[in-house]
Amino acid sequence: MPARQRIEYFDVLRAIAIVAVVVLHTAASRWYSLPSSSTSWQALNIYDSIVRFCVPIFFMISGALFLRPEQNITIRSMMRKSIPRLLLAFGVWSIFYVAWRGFGPTGFGSPKDAVAQLVLGYYHLWFIYALIGLYLVTPLLRKIVADRAMAWYFVALAAVFASFLPMLVEVPVLGPVVAAALDKAQLHLVLGYSMFFVLGHLLNTVALSRAALRWCLLGGLAGIAITALGTFWLSSVQGKNTVFFYQYLTPNVVIVAVAVFCAAKYWGERYSMSARWRRVIGPISAYSFGIYMVHPFFQELLAGYGINSALLHPVFSVPMVAVAILIPSFLAAAVVRRIPKVGAYIA
Repeated sequence: MPARQRIEYFDVLRAIAIVAVVVLHTAASRWYSLPSSSTSWQALNIYDSIVRFCVPIFFMISGALFLRPEQNITIRSMMRKSIPRLLLAFGVWSIFYVAWRGFGPTGFGSPKDAVAQLVLGYYHLWFIYALIGLYLVTPLLRKIVADRAMAWYFVALAAVFASFLPMLVEVPVLGPVVAAALDKAQLHLVLGYSMFFVLGHLLNTVALSRAALRWCLLGGLAGIAITALGTFWLSSVQGKNTVFFYQYLTPNVVIVAVAVFCAAKYWGERYSMSARWRRVIGPISAYSFGIYMVHPFFQELLAGYGINSALLHPVFSVPMVAVAILIPSFLAAAVVRRIPKVGAYIA
């Protein structure tokens, strides 16, 4: 995209989201193994609850870009250009992590495990699968968002059937009834992450008032509180740490993602980054895809030397370790990005 066409607040969102991803994975590394009654777990839970918006934000940015009416996107262009680039990135990084897991300190159990990991990808590469799915339905979503009322109707259906009702499945007594009703309805059209794609387009083109932003921010704070308190409560009740409230499509996470997106848009419509901040945010945004791809490598590498959230109390160690992961990830992404012909597609 030419520089004059860049949407500055998208750069801000990408930078914030990739930092949030690293913070999330740093906090999650010990979250499962600690008891929910410990202060360390509570700190990890709070960090995790705050940054859960990260992946939805990436989906929303992609939707805002791919669903623009002026963007010349066809089934042919998706099949011959966009999706092959994602497959290339997936293939390269999947091979990298199979090699790392096979010949690194942990190793893989068998050739069968190696093949499975090659096809399914390392844990964070699920994001590529999700993006490919969204790219496949982009031509259909573009037809839907051509009618703004229809686009909001799609989001409303998704909010009910992909976000709210699935949450009720966990409610005692009512849950099995809701689950059975959803199974009978089989309303798959609005399920998955397409809601974030369409929301990104709609929010990017809506006029936000100060009052609307205030309500969004209050909703976002409430969403974080519900995520943290709900996770603690459910983990305590079930006697094991549970990620139910962490799921990206739960209403509490959705509303935080909407709040973050709207706050950035509101800022972007009224202000601009200084040259100093642009020199910081710009490169982080540009290399965010590469940082996402490579950061688990550095996280595991540092953990092997005892540099993880156990280094100090998580209140202090999570941001410290996240920075320690981000710096080499950024540098590695910058180097990979300079590989001729393919660098821009895999980092």
